[in-house]
Amino acid sequence: MSSCQKDLSPKDEVITAVVASDANSPLKSHSLTFSSNYPVNPGEVPPFSFTKIQYPDARVKSIRMLSRKNPIYPGFAKEAVELIGNFTYAANTGSDKDFAPHLAFLKGTSEVWEYYKTSTGAAARKSISKKNVDLKFYLLSTGYCTLIQDWALPGHPSILFIGYTAPQNQSIYVVEVGPTILFTNRDQYGNILSFQLSYNQSHSYFRINYDYSKPRGTKNFNFIPSQNLISQEFSLLEVMQWLPQSTHQRKSAGGIFEINGNWFSQDQVYKNYQFDANGNLFSLTYGDNILQKTTWHVQP
Repeated sequence: MSSCQKDLSPKDEVITAVVASDANSPLKSHSLTFSSNYPVNPGEVPPFSFTKIQYPDARVKSIRMLSRKNPIYPGFAKEAVELIGNFTYAANTGSDKDFAPHLAFLKGTSEVWEYYKTSTGAAARKSISKKNVDLKFYLLSTGYCTLIQDWALPGHPSILFIGYTAPQNQSIYVVEVGPTILFTNRDQYGNILSFQLSYNQSHSYFRINYDYSKPRGTKNFNFIPSQNLISQEFSLLEVMQWLPQSTHQRKSAGGIFEINGNWFSQDQVYKNYQFDANGNLFSLTYGDNILQKTTWHVQP
């Protein structure tokens, strides 16, 4: 695999996608699609979804992810973010290679769509904004991400940093999004209960409840992510499975957000978990009995 110096500009980077000897590296992601049986109603934001295409060694080659930009509330616009891009990979040859030996790169676009109904009541959408995406991911030997840099901006600033308790105990203890630091409230097993700001200021945050009678074991979960209540990039890591999984099955998850001094919450209950023979979660239903489905790639 070609080397990649940390101080090169994006146009100077020479990398190849994969090599056969890396087929057992921790960078691959086996969940390929996520879809929902929620009906697509005119004027409403479609349900969350993603589709991945893989290289032969099971690393992700391309992704399309559609996620709600705002909570469901009359005070927020009915918008979704559509992320489309291609991944390539390289070994980290910089001074921090011992800490994060793997690198991944995503080049594509991020487009904000607003959804509305036409005068005839038909579904329609219009583009609000579109920008180029050029992200660089630093991955630990476990395959978990610890840093994302935005190479589309001058100076390649770090836009997301994730701290872990210890290499042998991969639970998140802090997430820094630009100038904002969010600490995780964790249970005794290291599961994330919520992300909260480190200072007293109104802000959206994410919370999760678990069923402690159902440990994960070797099962693989795949859920709708934080839906940008933390950041679009954090949601992407959740979809890529580049963050630690919980040690127990989820009971519910949701967001809390503030509008004009008033706090609101949106929570979703998880039930009817179904796993395939390899322990992959391929379907579950929400509290309103709407089916959520995941397809997986199974290594031969």
